[in-house]
Amino acid sequence: MQSAQRWIIAFITTVGIIALIQIQEQDNQTSQLRTLFNQGKDVQMVREYVLAQIPKNWQPKLVTVSTKPTEDPMIPTLATYESMQPYEKGVIVSYNSPIQVLAREDGIILFTGHTRYTGKTMTVLYDSGDVVTYGFVENFSNLPYTAIAANDLIAEMKAGSMYVKVESDGKNLEPSAVTEWMMNVSQ
Repeated sequence: MQSAQRWIIAFITTVGIIALIQIQEQDNQTSQLRTLFNQGKDVQMVREYVLAQIPKNWQPKLVTVSTKPTEDPMIPTLATYESMQPYEKGVIVSYNSPIQVLAREDGIILFTGHTRYTGKTMTVLYDSGDVVTYGFVENFSNLPYTAIAANDLIAEMKAGSMYVKVESDGKNLEPSAVTEWMMNVSQ
């Protein structure tokens, strides 16, 4: 019975938060709650707090698994784009063939969903503090608030255009800096 009560409380809380966001955004303003959930700084703080609670001598159990490698030399990377142009605080990057989007480094996925300007979109907070948004992707490989490791497959894209926005130290990178950032991803 306690499980059912927890689900009911979680449902009521979720509906309440969604309703509060809708009320706050009636005047075409961004809700403070939406900003809180999308920014990622609080998520980073909570992640650091949780990691601090784990004893220093704790050793994870190693489990042997087999999987296909995510890096296929025949599949192009982010850096193999055909053209790039500025768009909505980021860039649109065009590809002639499908690509796999691999995690640049360890991090956490903050958002996966659909947005008005960038379609199917994913936002990732990397351990370096960079917040990267990938838009117009075909498939997501993870759900929000999933921890990822460097070179993990996080999304796939068919031939066409993809949106990329990189936020470093709280500022959006200029298109030329995004180009340099993408070149560093593939190394």
